[in-house]
Amino acid sequence: MSTIFSSLRWFVFLALLAFGARFTPFATPGAREDPATELVERDEAVELLRRLEDAHAKIESFSSPLTYRKEYALEGDFETRIGEVAMHGHGADRQIILVFDRIIDASGHGTDQLRYHLYKDGWWTEVDPVRKRVVSRQIQEPGSDRDPFDLGEGPLPLPIGQKADQVLRRFEASIGTPPEDPVLRAIKDPLVLHLVPRAGTPASEDIASIDLLYDRTSLLPLGLLIIDDNDDRTTAWMRTPRSDVDGDAFDGRAGEAVLLIERAEEDPAWTNERKPLPASPPTEAAP
Repeated sequence: MSTIFSSLRWFVFLALLAFGARFTPFATPGAREDPATELVERDEAVELLRRLEDAHAKIESFSSPLTYRKEYALEGDFETRIGEVAMHGHGADRQIILVFDRIIDASGHGTDQLRYHLYKDGWWTEVDPVRKRVVSRQIQEPGSDRDPFDLGEGPLPLPIGQKADQVLRRFEASIGTPPEDPVLRAIKDPLVLHLVPRAGTPASEDIASIDLLYDRTSLLPLGLLIIDDNDDRTTAWMRTPRSDVDGDAFDGRAGEAVLLIERAEEDPAWTNERKPLPASPPTEAAP
């Protein structure tokens, strides 16, 4: 994966949870063509994926302090960012806020570096308050019901609102064990789902595996480890996740970030750059 936010691949998040052995499709009379329906229905992992989907469908908002680390195998280097993540809504209509305050390099030197990131209405916006610069990239067609944050696609997959059938179509899943990782070692006794992209899926182009860590009681996401084909590693730790089934707006720092971004986009003192999706070529009418 390339350097993160500038390419929309920097922050890669979580997705779902499960137990059980490697999933193996099988054929049954009258089964639908959907590969997910061909799985053993009694498999514990599938049952928990359904349970997770149901539980997350009730959540309107999610937030947590965040520790994020990107390790570059070729360079033998890494950096860690400290901040917060917040989400509101579901599917294509959801909104995401990332606030990063501090960056720590491989030597342990920390530097205050404030960055805001917002997804809203199909646009991914990056804000540099020091340089007074806003860059917005359209990643979703207007009116599309596709979720741009599906696991393994888009700028970041999310831990909330993933569909079990879609995960099973895109990944082979098995029970994992807590990975040996300096960021994730503080997580005690998590549920761990190990995912390997199925051949031909978007995730298979550059991801080797994903480990997802969840709280056993609340089913809220706690952490992730993504290993790319080139051995780069992306780690995220949600230090104290919380959810609100009745939440209808961002609060705290996430709310402040939304207001700042909205004001910056209208302030002539700021540099604002918008990058819409390429226009689709016109289709010729059938003769």
